[in-house]
This record gives sequence, structure tokens and C-alpha cells, in this order.
Amino acid sequence: MSTDKVFIVGCARSGSTLLRLILNRSPRICITPETHFLRRFSCVGRRRQIPKIGDLREDRSLAKLTDLMYQPDSGWSSGYGNWLRKRIDKQTLYERLAQSDRSERGIFLVLLQLYAERKKGDLAGSVALGEKTPTHLYYVPTLISWFPGAKIIHTFRDPRGLFVSRLVKAKSGQWGLKAKFPALPGWLVDPFLLPLEVQLTARSWKDAVDLHEKYSRLYPNQYLLQRFEDLITNPEESVRNICRFLETDYHPDMTREVVVVGSSYHEEKRKPGGFERQAIDRWKTVIHPSAKAWLTFWTRRELVQFGYAP
Repeated sequence: MSTDKVFIVGCARSGSTLLRLILNRSPRICITPETHFLRRFSCVGRRRQIPKIGDLREDRSLAKLTDLMYQPDSGWSSGYGNWLRKRIDKQTLYERLAQSDRSERGIFLVLLQLYAERKKGDLAGSVALGEKTPTHLYYVPTLISWFPGAKIIHTFRDPRGLFVSRLVKAKSGQWGLKAKFPALPGWLVDPFLLPLEVQLTARSWKDAVDLHEKYSRLYPNQYLLQRFEDLITNPEESVRNICRFLETDYHPDMTREVVVVGSSYHEEKRKPGGFERQAIDRWKTVIHPSAKAWLTFWTRRELVQFGYAP
């Protein structure tokens, strides 16, 4: 496999977790769950925690970063953060970070390597490392500058399906206003959830469209758009195409016995069921008419462009 780094990005709720699990069935690929590293830690991110910590060439600053990664209340409650705290002891992480070049790129690479070593064992040194954080869609130029040979897969979905899935999460308090202000009563917060999620979904999806056009132009051989709907309806064809893009072999196990992943309609986070084709159109039966009307109005041109019926 000539591609040595693979990054999955895209809007939240667009099928990125499903794609990560599919690709990790390959013996040549190991993609970590969400690290949010660029957005939350690096100098290009919104939170920029590493610049606040200080010069990582100093052991004291590196120790502060290690401590931060092990604090449950640090805001790093991502899939990778939870995995790290359960599987890797703090001293081991510190020693590995100290052995790196201590750059942000080097720190990020250590996180990918640690995950691959636990998941792939002796094969870790020969697999393509990767990571899946949807919001890293905004930081693709940094990923390419850090890893010039990397491949980027952008998961993409009908914005109305995104909205319905996002709204379920917002109502349950897993993100959004209820997560940010848990002390506020539901009767006060609930009326704002639908209009807020309509606005946020439309804005993030339009951003995804604009960035798709930009990355297609800048990185024509390193960037691939993968529609969620195509992955569900034609899984083997879609995954074979992705494998060609990554220059690796397709394995039939990649599309066999796939679990339903992170669906907003199931209590279980993972369960048997294969590719759930109902997930493509289920939004049509539950979406609020006003939300459908607004999203269709704001994104009509792009819906047609990407093959979605207005």
C-alpha cells in the first residue's frame, strides 16, 4: 500500500464512523476514532491549547500536555480521549511524546501510532495510519502539509438527513444547547433547538460544499468525496472505489456483517444489522415541514448539484 496516511473528514452525522469501521477491517489500514487534535490542541485550531501550554521542548510543558490529555473534565471526551485514558497509562504516553520531535505534527503522529500498536500488534509498522474527526474538514491543508502523501476522504450526506440526526442528538442533550447549559429547564431550551439546528446544519453543509470544491481543485489526487447514500446502497462498489483511491486491496470482509453504527434511532450504539438502507430516507417521515422547507430553500442549488432531489 503506497498511501501511508488516511484521514476521514466531513459534517457530523454523515457516516464517518461507519466508514472508519469498514476501512479498519483491512489488514493494511488503522484509523483512530476522533481525536479533535487540530481543532482543540494545535496552533491552527479554535481552542489552541498547545500554544497556551508553552514550548513543548521543555519537559515541564510536555508534562502539562500529558496531564491535560488525562483530565476527564478537560473537554477532550472524544472517542480517542476516552480510549487513551482506558488503554494507555500516562507515563507511557509521556515517554512516547518525549521521544518524538515534540512538534504538533510529532505529537499527533504518536497518537496514531499508539492506537495502531494496540489494534494491529506486530503489523502496526506496515499499516497506513489514519484518523477520523469530522471537523478536521476545516484543517485539510494542515493535514496535507504535515503528511504530503496523505489521502483525504470526505463523507457527505443530504443535509435534511443530517438535520434530523443532529436534532435527535440535540434533544437528548448529547450536544448543542442542552449539553452546554444542562441546568436550564427543557421547556426553556426545546423551542430553540429546531431553528438553531436548521441554521447550523445549513451553514456546516454549505461549508462542506465550498471546501469540497476547494480541495478537489487543490488536491485532485489526494481527495475523494464519498456520499453516505452511495455507501449504503452500493457498499461493495463504493468500498472498492475507495480502496483504488487508497491504492490498497479490497477485502470482502470489509463489507460483510457490518454493524449499524451510531444511529440516532437506536438505543444501542452498535448492533448487528448490516447496511441499513432505511437510514437514507427515514428523515422524510420525521422531519418537521418547516425545517424541510427552510433547508431545501437554502440549499436547493447544491442539492441538485450533488444528486439530491429538492
